[in-house]
Amino acid sequence: MIYSWKKIVKHGLPLLTVTILIEIFAGQILQGKQEALLLFPVFLISIPVINSISGNIGSVLGARIASGLHVGYINLSLKDKEIHDNFLISILIGLITYLILAIVIYFLALFGNLIEDIALIEFVAIIILTGFLLISVVSFISVLTAFISFKRGLDPDDMVAPVVTTVGDVMGIIFLFIVIGLIGVGI
Repeated sequence: MIYSWKKIVKHGLPLLTVTILIEIFAGQILQGKQEALLLFPVFLISIPVINSISGNIGSVLGARIASGLHVGYINLSLKDKEIHDNFLISILIGLITYLILAIVIYFLALFGNLIEDIALIEFVAIIILTGFLLISVVSFISVLTAFISFKRGLDPDDMVAPVVTTVGDVMGIIFLFIVIGLIGVGI
């Protein structure tokens, strides 16, 4: 299958238009929580990190699935062992990354006087739980998008990244506020 830039734009532009509109929605959620986030700036600086980790891992998972579908070592079945292995590895890598970055962010924020009234264990728990929920959803969406686009004759490499990063951005914000509420931090 030969791809030209015109074909990539033709297939990608509608999807990118929808993702832009969804990202505007995510921005509105943040705008609505702006005052609360200013009370706890450590969460404000954590949002890009939370979202980028899930987007990166989801995109890598999608690329691996797309390559497997193109080459033929992954079949279009959710029971495929390669998919299960890649899915679990993505979650594991995500959890390890979220743990390390939560600790680093906490101490950098502590050094910069951006932390008040939140303990290290609370902060790490919030980031890890948010990350686990997010990476689980993003990994599932990554596999699903790769499958659907491949079945429809579209290149999953062109479809997975925009979908995964958009879902990750919106759900990362939503999951963060849900987890903060569950743990009981005063936002």
